[in-house]
Amino acid sequence: MTTTLSRALRSRRPVLAAAVFASLLLLSCKDGATAGNGAAGKPPAPGSKVDFQLPSVDGRTLGPRSFPGQVVVVDFWATWCLPCRLQAQILEPIYRDYKGRGVQFLAANVGETPEDVKKFLKEKPFPYPVLLDSDQGTATKLGVFALPTLLVIDKKGKVSYLQSGIADGDTLRQLIKKAGS
Repeated sequence: MTTTLSRALRSRRPVLAAAVFASLLLLSCKDGATAGNGAAGKPPAPGSKVDFQLPSVDGRTLGPRSFPGQVVVVDFWATWCLPCRLQAQILEPIYRDYKGRGVQFLAANVGETPEDVKKFLKEKPFPYPVLLDSDQGTATKLGVFALPTLLVIDKKGKVSYLQSGIADGDTLRQLIKKAGS
């Protein structure tokens, strides 16, 4: 009897693993981007121009206009958001594949102090620039209501994609291609 039960449980493991993975894909950290600042603004429509500049952890000021003629992928995230960490792991190999090929990646931390972000980055560094939206102003203006949220801007500076939740690698590659890379 124990052997039969053991075999039955083993046969369900792939199904359980798939269910857990699917749940993670749908998860996002709600209210992270707008906590304490009221409701998020209206998200920009696909094809509309979007521009913002934020300070980076290394002292520069960067945003989409800093990379004219390139596809820009912005990952809105926070250190406390576990789905954000998964999204960052998905983005890292894609960043490596597109590095130097007209695609710029930016990680925009939402709502945290520069000190907290820098402390986090000492243990888990990003290979691309990290921006600081400490007052959540940019995230709010863009209608970011959950974390992680990905924004893809095409080569003409127009919104190609804006969606909260986790995006898988194949989807991201398709989005970057659609945006002009």
